[in-house]
Amino acid sequence: MRPVTGRTAADMSSVGIFAAKRPASGSSASGGPASGNPASGRPASVRRAAAAGTLALTVLLSGCSVFQVRTEDKSAGPVRIGVQETAGPEPTGKPTEAGIPEGMTKTSVTFGSSCPVEVTFAIGDDWRDSTGSTEQFHVFNHGDDTTRGDTILVNCTDEYGDSAQEVVDQKRRYNFSEQDSQVLAEQTGSLAAGEFWSYQGELGPTEILAINNEPTYAFGVQTGYKINGRLVNLSIEMRTPKTNTEVAEDFKKMLPTVTIDGEKVPSPSFH
Repeated sequence: MRPVTGRTAADMSSVGIFAAKRPASGSSASGGPASGNPASGRPASVRRAAAAGTLALTVLLSGCSVFQVRTEDKSAGPVRIGVQETAGPEPTGKPTEAGIPEGMTKTSVTFGSSCPVEVTFAIGDDWRDSTGSTEQFHVFNHGDDTTRGDTILVNCTDEYGDSAQEVVDQKRRYNFSEQDSQVLAEQTGSLAAGEFWSYQGELGPTEILAINNEPTYAFGVQTGYKINGRLVNLSIEMRTPKTNTEVAEDFKKMLPTVTIDGEKVPSPSFH
């Protein structure tokens, strides 16, 4: 459909009224046949042409809804019509920083010259870097009540295995070693400088990493990573007692935001 320009909406309405109500040639104003020249006497081709013209004008003026038309009506200018097969979505608000969940901010962790790498992830405002943190070992606590047990550990330690994959395999065996522990979801793969394992799991009360010897939700990333020819383990471990389901849901939002030196670490499909 070609845009109509140079006429106002009122002008177009007048054309439609005129086309609809103007008596046909040879007919009286009342609608009946004129004396001596009945309408039925007009050739069929003429009647078809007139009907087609009326239909085209009707579609032009009122049938555009078939094509889901958006119009912009401004009193100072002509009617402007844009046509598309499907109406587009309404504009959305400005998104948050790429990949950062609402209510969280990106935090950055570095480990000094001995481990020159940067780890970033999203974290809520009620988490804080503990005073017990060191250059290579960072501890984040949740809120003011440290007895809740919610903990995030981020560290970089030297490894002496033969390969990055061997480091990852050892961590997988160590973190969920007891029979009452289970991995609920996991993903493994390669990074630019190593191998990774991301996971969601449940630690049983007898697991050494369980909080207060209670069932514990565990989320995290374990890597075998090479820095300047050295093999290290970069890790992020998020743990909370199984009763703290709200914190566990926050961990599901935080883990997919983990990056190592700007490279995103894929997370598992959570259960």
